[in-house]
Amino acid sequence: MRVVRVRTAAALVLTGLLAAVLTSCATEPSANTRPHPGTATASPGGDGVQTVVVTSGVDLRFHPSTIVVHSGTVRIVLDNTAKVGQGPPHDLTFSGLPVQIGTVQAGSRASVTFTAPAPGTYSFVCTIHAAQNQTGKLIVR
Repeated sequence: MRVVRVRTAAALVLTGLLAAVLTSCATEPSANTRPHPGTATASPGGDGVQTVVVTSGVDLRFHPSTIVVHSGTVRIVLDNTAKVGQGPPHDLTFSGLPVQIGTVQAGSRASVTFTAPAPGTYSFVCTIHAAQNQTGKLIVR
């Protein structure tokens, strides 16, 4: 009878420790609370295309997170600055616009070229990290 009580007590202690560990993990916020950095105005190149490079890496933020463009042709380059094999993939999708950059693996880059829509503000998101609030906005003037 004593052996059963010792095993039962040990199992209860182990269960309590496991519950404490799991509960402490649950207190981590699911949303990324880091600030959204910077604004950049796309600059036209020799071909007249307004180009801006947006970087993203392990911090799950777009740099810059606000892009300002004018009417005309726009090229957005998404550069995943994480080291190959050591960072998450990213993508960039606009709400309300048929514009997106597909999955970009760590150490890679991809771009999209489009005609700027009507003046206004358009949001974009990394659909892979939407829960971590990896978002930005495009301002068309």
